[in-house]
Amino acid sequence: MTMKSRILNKFIVALSAVTLITIVACDYDYNEIGSDLVQGDIHHNGIEKYTGHAIAYDKATGPVQTNNMPLNTLGVYNNPAFGKTISHFVSQVKLASVNPTLTTPTIDTVYLYIPYFSDLQDTDSDGESTYTIDSIFGNAEAKIKLSIYENGFYLRSSDPGSDDNIQKYYSNDRAMVEANKGTVLLNNSSDISENAEFKFSAAEIDRKVDLTDDGVANGKTVERKAPGIYLQLNKEFFQQKLFGAPAGSLVNNNVFIDYFRGLYFNVEQIGNDGAMAMLDFSQGKIEVFYNDEEFDTDGEPTGGRIDKTMTLNLSGNTINLFDNTYNDTFLAGINTSDEVEGDERLYVKGGEGSLAFINILDQADLDFLKPDPVTGERVLINEANLTFYVDKTAMTGSDEPLRLYLYDVKNRRPVYDYYIDQTTNAANNKYNRYVYDGIISYDEDDRGLKYKVRITQHINNIVNKDSTNFVLGLAVTENINQISNAALRTPFTSGTTDVKSAPVASVISASGTVLYGSKSGANVPEDKRLKLEIYYTKPTP
Repeated sequence: MTMKSRILNKFIVALSAVTLITIVACDYDYNEIGSDLVQGDIHHNGIEKYTGHAIAYDKATGPVQTNNMPLNTLGVYNNPAFGKTISHFVSQVKLASVNPTLTTPTIDTVYLYIPYFSDLQDTDSDGESTYTIDSIFGNAEAKIKLSIYENGFYLRSSDPGSDDNIQKYYSNDRAMVEANKGTVLLNNSSDISENAEFKFSAAEIDRKVDLTDDGVANGKTVERKAPGIYLQLNKEFFQQKLFGAPAGSLVNNNVFIDYFRGLYFNVEQIGNDGAMAMLDFSQGKIEVFYNDEEFDTDGEPTGGRIDKTMTLNLSGNTINLFDNTYNDTFLAGINTSDEVEGDERLYVKGGEGSLAFINILDQADLDFLKPDPVTGERVLINEANLTFYVDKTAMTGSDEPLRLYLYDVKNRRPVYDYYIDQTTNAANNKYNRYVYDGIISYDEDDRGLKYKVRITQHINNIVNKDSTNFVLGLAVTENINQISNAALRTPFTSGTTDVKSAPVASVISASGTVLYGSKSGANVPEDKRLKLEIYYTKPTP
């Protein structure tokens, strides 16, 4: 995450806080009891603080389902806290317009375009624009080797042998794609910035064409695009694949996706550095510029040629494929989980990464919080939070996730506080549900300090409605609005709970964080230890 992004994040968080105060200042249930709004006076309005039981530990997800994700990554990311991930991608392509009428088509050029997440900064009098790009992890200036091939592995939609009839592909399925890839390099331009030394560039794309006017060739801008992957593809391959196809191959997309099974994006690291981009490949397309015979209104050939464009969309089934080389510290952390006393550190990583699991409220907590069995008196729970502090030393040099997501592991859904929080942020929907929170707080040096997640109603439901106290999961989230789940190739258990999935918003994330855990000891400072803080009011006699 860039410094600009951090400043923007802090501005949006501040704006959200101001909006929250304005909207809910009169709503006692939503007052920021544990924050500086009451200047640390926890006895404000008779409110007292109770620290509840919380035991947390982490576990690796193993290979995760990565087909048909809403976003995908591509590139190389060396994360100092976790290790290296190389991310590849495979996608079907579909005809934007099926069953085209072709006579003697000849391809002029073929371009692939996949836009980055970018922001327009300025446009000058000549129409040239400058942009900044977002969602780049690692060294944005680093180069990678990008090779694009025809995909020969058919990506199915359904699996009759599965319980839900839905085909699942996983992050470690690269071998089957490699075994079926084409032999022709499709991005074979002599410009090495399009293959052997590719870089995620913020430059505007300016497509020029040599137009001949009175015999004079001149490079003229015919199209401008926002920054993105923009590569010239092998026109001889597409001439044969599209215009030399067997009869009926282009008649509809059901036939076409079996005939031309898509593109495979293969990535290799250059040196020891790397960069990784998060992309919406569904916005990508291949544009085939060609010329064909021209006909008049009566359908008679004029003897001339006419320029045409065929568009192939990067839509249909996809798989994101990961090659992971974890470092020893991360491996040791996820291989020594202590479900009884908790871990000293919690490694929470996206992709094919790791999750944290939290058990809250022991019997002593419940005895204190539940209604008195004789008098019926109860404490009023005004607010409850889980606060996770970042291990700044472990996170040195790493991109920090904007947000964490707390959820019910058994039922694979958010805690109740998520559902009742309908707050939104017009500037950036990744900050929606900011009362539920989970948003990173920065210190004065713009380093990640902590994450706090509100679980007031979750605690209330356990205490007052006898809701089951399920194990909670903690994951990195790329988008708080995304709450669907992806299957684990190898399910495992957390205590007595079967863990069969991970949040999709975690799977699509390239980032991770190292948090202080719940285990007592010299390696976990008391003021940084995981805390379950419950603010309550005693009944008035």
